[in-house]
Amino acid sequence: MKKALSVLCALVLSLTAALALAGCGGGGAGSSGGDGKITIWWPGSSVEMQAIEQAKEDYEAQHEGIEIDIIGQSTPDFFNAYLLAMSGTSAPDIAYVDHVYVQTLAYYGYIADLTEYGCDDLESKYVPSLWEPNLYEDGLYGLPMSANVLATVYNKTLIAEAQGTTVDKITLPKNYEELLALCEDIYALNDETTTNDPYYGITIPSGTGNTSMAAMSYLAFVDRCGGDGILSADLKTAQLATDASKDAAKKLAELGKYAPNTFAEAKFESGKVGFIEMGSWKIEDYEKYSEQYEWEVGYTTSIPFTEGGNAGSTIGLYSLVVTKNADSEIAADFAAFLTSNDKYQLAFATPQNLIPTTVSALEDSHYSGDIWQVYIDQLDNAVVRPGSPVWTDIETELHTFLTNLVQQKYKTAEDIEMECTALNTRVQRAINEIY
Repeated sequence: MKKALSVLCALVLSLTAALALAGCGGGGAGSSGGDGKITIWWPGSSVEMQAIEQAKEDYEAQHEGIEIDIIGQSTPDFFNAYLLAMSGTSAPDIAYVDHVYVQTLAYYGYIADLTEYGCDDLESKYVPSLWEPNLYEDGLYGLPMSANVLATVYNKTLIAEAQGTTVDKITLPKNYEELLALCEDIYALNDETTTNDPYYGITIPSGTGNTSMAAMSYLAFVDRCGGDGILSADLKTAQLATDASKDAAKKLAELGKYAPNTFAEAKFESGKVGFIEMGSWKIEDYEKYSEQYEWEVGYTTSIPFTEGGNAGSTIGLYSLVVTKNADSEIAADFAAFLTSNDKYQLAFATPQNLIPTTVSALEDSHYSGDIWQVYIDQLDNAVVRPGSPVWTDIETELHTFLTNLVQQKYKTAEDIEMECTALNTRVQRAINEIY
């Protein structure tokens, strides 16, 4: 962790000529002294690019003299590429970034407070839980563009077999104890015929890859155990040795007894796993796989794991940020035009079964029905990843920790508690190197 953090710190501190990020408007952009040409860095898909291109054409038609250049970015390390560009003369006017970096950029002063351009007046247009991650101290530093949230997806057929009933009469767990018992019952279906392809009660993001999903899942588990985040509100204090975090870790280890050693999405798809937490982008896939492998899929919101716990899920969110320069006002205005308009939100989200960020777009007929209601309900109970400058390192630590829990590396509850304390110490050390 320390090595990775040192690299990031060195990079950040070297940006002495960096531009600051700022901007936002409502629809009538005025010139702030630039040439009226703005660039956008876009690492998204071809479907997303089509939506952005349409917004560009519409905006240019409404604003004579404004030119917008959309530049596709395929680099796997988009955030650091953006930081490097800001240290020179090739920084874009707008960038599309994971929300977890918005507060980091704001902290270092590389992005501007969008309230300077009136973007805070748009707050009522956006889903509250998707607006808040873009706030830092007293300012607004990003506008939400694309979102997702995890829900609990389950195999009705497998649960029915474990409960000795039919799919229309299954009973879903209402608390952690019932979930654990059901996972055990599903696992107990195994016999000599399933040795090479066993049943599992649940699959948890762990093992090779899935670093981001693992960290997001751990946040949600802590929330379900009544925790108040893994970092303090000011991002300066680690909270991974709290009672809630220790409780979550112990429960994950218990569930891990009935889970594969790695995140087995394919096994769930083939009908061999009872529960998985997954985003809405898989809805159509599960319809296909459930038909192919002859099992019935269901969706539900998550459940609290302790009395007083939340039904927590975790939000995935990408936002638009604006680089401070002569054309910041125009860039801010276009960012507002793109993110707050239902036409582009729906063109962007619906083909991929993502969640639009505006309240009115969520009322579109595409998002009607029981399945979508589950995901929409999860937005009200979702937690966000803390926008810490050391999040990448925290993410790696959480992935390793969760993998060890699932793979039963810690033999006793005392071992788990000790490792929570050690994890907290490592994260706090990294935080202290920044603040």
